[in-house]
Amino acid sequence: MINYKENITLIPSYNDGKFKLFEIMQRNSTYPEEYIKEVPNKSMWFKELSISDKLRFEAEQRDKELTIKIRIPQTKEITSMNVLKIGNEYHKVYNAYHFTNNEGYKETDLTLEAYPNVILEDKENDKG
Repeated sequence: MINYKENITLIPSYNDGKFKLFEIMQRNSTYPEEYIKEVPNKSMWFKELSISDKLRFEAEQRDKELTIKIRIPQTKEITSMNVLKIGNEYHKVYNAYHFTNNEGYKETDLTLEAYPNVILEDKENDKG
């Protein structure tokens, strides 16, 4: 009889897509204007997850439009003050959940919502 090693771990794979990371900023003016600024050299691969009916229902009660849920290697720097560009669409981080999976790998689940009013950083006119 062949003996198999029982404690083989499965390395997480993130091959459903890649995103670019943006930070939400605010211009100091009479009426504060929100814009996003790309975080240099910060793009990551992700695994797409499904959004549960319960989570979708709870978000709808708060007038939030959840768009996608993804899993990445644990990154605590990504918060609700970030926007992700996936393809040609922008998604704001609604929730970031950090955990260690059953195999011992640290991961982060990001629940994303629609971010329709995209204003990109204007480097020439940016006053801070």
